[in-house]
Amino acid sequence: MSFKFYVNWWIKNKRELEELKKKDDNFRTKIEDVKERSIANKLVGGMYARYCMLVQELDLCLDQLAQPQKTVAIRKLVESAVFRLKELFNELRWIDFSEYHYIDDALVELKLVPHDIEILHPYLCYPRPYDIEQMYERIKNGERIYTKPSTPPPELEEEPAPEANVEEATVPVEEPQDAKKEKKKKRPPVQTPIAVEKKAELSPEEKERQKKEAEITAAVEIIQRHERARQARLYHREIWAVFLMHKDDGSPKKGEQRREYTPEDKEKAARTLQRVYRGHYWRNYLKKKENERRLLIGMTETSFRSRKEYEIEEQAIEERRKLRELRIKQYIDANLAEKDRILRVVGPGLMEDIGDEIREWFYQWYLRAKNFDKYPPEDKGGTILVVRGETMTPEEWIDDVERKRREKVKAGGSKEEKEKKKAEKAKQKAAEKAAKKVKMAALKKAIKDKKKRRNDVVNYQMEFDEPEGSYLFAEGQAEHVKIWNERDEMLNPEETHYMDLITDQRCYEVQLEMRQKVDEMMRLELELLNDALARDKNKKPKKPKKPKAKRKKGKKPPKDITAHRTTEEIFQELVDNGIIRLYPKTRLDEFIGDFSYNNMELRQNEFLDPPPCLGDVKQAIVVDLILPLGLSVCKQRVRSAILCGPPQSGKKILANAIFTATRCVLFDLSPEVLAGKYPGKPGLNMLLHLVMKMSKLLQPSILFFNAAEKPFYKKVPAEEKDLDPKRLGKVLLKKVVKVIKPEDRVMLLGLCNQPWAAAKKMNKLYEKAILIPRSDYGSVFIYWREQLMPYHSVDRGMDLSSLSKLTVKYPLGVIKEVTKKIMTPSRIVKLYYQPLQQIELFEPFTKIEPITDKVWKKYEKWYNGTPVGKLGKKYAKYQLTLREEMLKRKEAEEKQNEKKGKKK
Repeated sequence: MSFKFYVNWWIKNKRELEELKKKDDNFRTKIEDVKERSIANKLVGGMYARYCMLVQELDLCLDQLAQPQKTVAIRKLVESAVFRLKELFNELRWIDFSEYHYIDDALVELKLVPHDIEILHPYLCYPRPYDIEQMYERIKNGERIYTKPSTPPPELEEEPAPEANVEEATVPVEEPQDAKKEKKKKRPPVQTPIAVEKKAELSPEEKERQKKEAEITAAVEIIQRHERARQARLYHREIWAVFLMHKDDGSPKKGEQRREYTPEDKEKAARTLQRVYRGHYWRNYLKKKENERRLLIGMTETSFRSRKEYEIEEQAIEERRKLRELRIKQYIDANLAEKDRILRVVGPGLMEDIGDEIREWFYQWYLRAKNFDKYPPEDKGGTILVVRGETMTPEEWIDDVERKRREKVKAGGSKEEKEKKKAEKAKQKAAEKAAKKVKMAALKKAIKDKKKRRNDVVNYQMEFDEPEGSYLFAEGQAEHVKIWNERDEMLNPEETHYMDLITDQRCYEVQLEMRQKVDEMMRLELELLNDALARDKNKKPKKPKKPKAKRKKGKKPPKDITAHRTTEEIFQELVDNGIIRLYPKTRLDEFIGDFSYNNMELRQNEFLDPPPCLGDVKQAIVVDLILPLGLSVCKQRVRSAILCGPPQSGKKILANAIFTATRCVLFDLSPEVLAGKYPGKPGLNMLLHLVMKMSKLLQPSILFFNAAEKPFYKKVPAEEKDLDPKRLGKVLLKKVVKVIKPEDRVMLLGLCNQPWAAAKKMNKLYEKAILIPRSDYGSVFIYWREQLMPYHSVDRGMDLSSLSKLTVKYPLGVIKEVTKKIMTPSRIVKLYYQPLQQIELFEPFTKIEPITDKVWKKYEKWYNGTPVGKLGKKYAKYQLTLREEMLKRKEAEEKQNEKKGKKK
């Protein structure tokens, strides 16, 4: 795609974002009076659907634009849209009290289907610093980024060789023939000793083991011999059958005459052959045309799916990413070179100019006020305040001194008045403190009341706060208006950086750095001037008071116990221990599942929360877990999440898809990985310190637990006691989850098969719980087609509907295993003349137990203990009571109508 396409693409998306922002502002002002959940679901769902479609375009546009300076402004606008999408998703959660939302009414109005608003390929990823990204790329390529320096080995003393348990044997040494004859007469042949090891005697256990191995080998040989004989007999039988067929082919035997056919017989035979062949040809032709027609309208599918278009698209995306990385590297190099140039050319003169400017300030103060002002503190910007005019002028200082003198004369010097003044100040401070306390209490009460209203299942009132990303939209728009609207981007088709912007930014930074250095020198010069002024006034010079550093409220930051170690060293240590590991590249659409198309009607008519379908899980994961990790700062970011579901339900595919979409660094903290590493309490503290330090440095990062129930086992199984699985359970909440701040793109993710085996502490640890449902009919039907249609000889008209209904409660992983077990190479060869039957596919399922209702109730019971699950259950009970009351009213009305009819 051309450069012009990308520019116009961004302009189009930006215009759509501005229009949607205006609609959203009007929407928030008009929707606050809505008190019915069904109406609120329709209105919020419509806005949510619009943002879903726009975010799909915006994040891909951000991923493909290569100009490094413009992407800063674009990212702000994209993040504002993602913020708003997350807020609408959360609002739908409080409307339905569920993690899965059904907005069919809004989609019908917008003339959309659920697939149109599905975000399958999120590209919004937070960019790591260039050096960190290069370090991670080397790890992915299998390189080592750190090697411990080798120390010279200590000198070892020579030790006598141990005596070997050998027997000496003699071997004659070969010599020339002439020498041999002479030496035979004089002396016997020379013999040299050679070491021969003694054979160790076998123990009784080893002898028994060897005997068993010999018996097994003999049995295998017998089986192989009989199998070869059986195959030889089959081969001979087939050859003999062919021989007999050719023997009785109608040719005349010895002594018999060949039958002569008349022309009429030959013509009749030819017509018969032509009729049969033409019928066969046209039947195949019509069948082929019908298959092509069905393929065209999407009723069937071919066994071969060309990936050419997909590969071309992926190649174009990767090429743009490579171009973007190149432009970023050039941009960084240009920044460093420009800063060096400014320091070299402008730096010395700049320091002199700043010094002259500050000395002029000293001179004006002495000229007008015969005094010097206090030097502005460093933490507030130093003499930048003087340049901005945010300090007192000499005239203001004189007026202030005169005012204080008058107040002192007016107040007098009596102790009573001074004490009265102190009491008034103390009273004023106490009043301010009390007002601040009341304000904080009111704020806490407002938050508590809002939470109470949110959790109220009876009464509903639509409430919208100021969008969290509104400031990002304002900043991005202002930057576009100030910088980018005036530039013609068509004049920069190579998408290189603009040097004038770099120069302005680096000049400002250099000026600040130089001003800090000049301020340090001028503070000393001001002290000398104050001392000289005091001596002129015959006063004792005052020693300058050092400003006290203000202590920040809250706990002190923990001490970095690995400050002496380099990032490369810690990174390589975690890689060597298997804690940081790579993950398979997985796309979100590899998790196959269909949407639920009647759950909205079920919610409206039956007042219950129907079970979701597998396709609904992906959207919840994208909006709640994937997109927030790409944002710079997000207060609503999920710090910990758990994916729970039966075995082989697709949890690992979803986890790998989350890792791939966020491009995160994976920290595997599963008990199997940590077994025997960092032992003891000091080792545990060191492990947590290394993991949290590196996860924040390498963010986006995900801390992963393969079996999330193990750290919270009620009772540890005997076979897992060596792993010590409960080692991390006590410290995860305090030292991992609570340490993650809104600006940290770090998340704890767990997979769970048996949530009932864990204590209730697990529910407190994970803020978000997603229960993967049992397979539904639509998802199973799609999955069967995905598994069988790649085989060319499988009948495209096979009835998979009945097979899907029979295998509805089986996990998709089980269906995949059964398909692989049946479709062996020998069975694939026979498909042409022995078509595949549904009974073949269903027969293995009779020996496999599905996910029964009894087992599924355990998962539901656990999910109802989560915060959203509790509210959903409470809301379902309330709706059930409404339904019962409605039925009672209908029955009462019917009885009254019957009585009236009888009276008439």
